[in-house]
Formats: sequence, C-alpha cells, structure tokens
Amino acid sequence: MIRVRMPQKKKELEIPGPKRVLDILAAAGVRPTTVLVTQGKRLLTKDQRVEDGETVDIISVVSGG
Repeated sequence: MIRVRMPQKKKELEIPGPKRVLDILAAAGVRPTTVLVTQGKRLLTKDQRVEDGETVDIISVVSGG
C-alpha cells in the first residue's frame, strides 16, 4: 500500500501500489493542476512511479496577488 498524506486537509489514505503520481491523484480525488506531490524533500513529477510501502504528500498550491 502507498501511504498518501494530505496535511492541509488533515487527511490520510492508503491505496494499492505501485502507481504513477497521476493515478494516485485520481484515486485521491485531487485535480493535478492544483497540487504538488512530494516524497520526503523530493518533488515528484506526474509520471513518476511510486512503489508499495512508500509515502507521498499532496500539498495544495496557493497563490495570491
């Protein structure tokens, strides 16, 4: 299982892996254009593969002006 943390929503999921980041976002119900996905201090691209037993964080992008 892949552990998916969404700290801003105070939510955590486990989904079966391995999966691409884009597929993880779809399973979590998150639009890819609104978030960044990290693994530790590493930024993941939408096509990177995440293996079973790994943890990723989905961080909402906030902009202002």
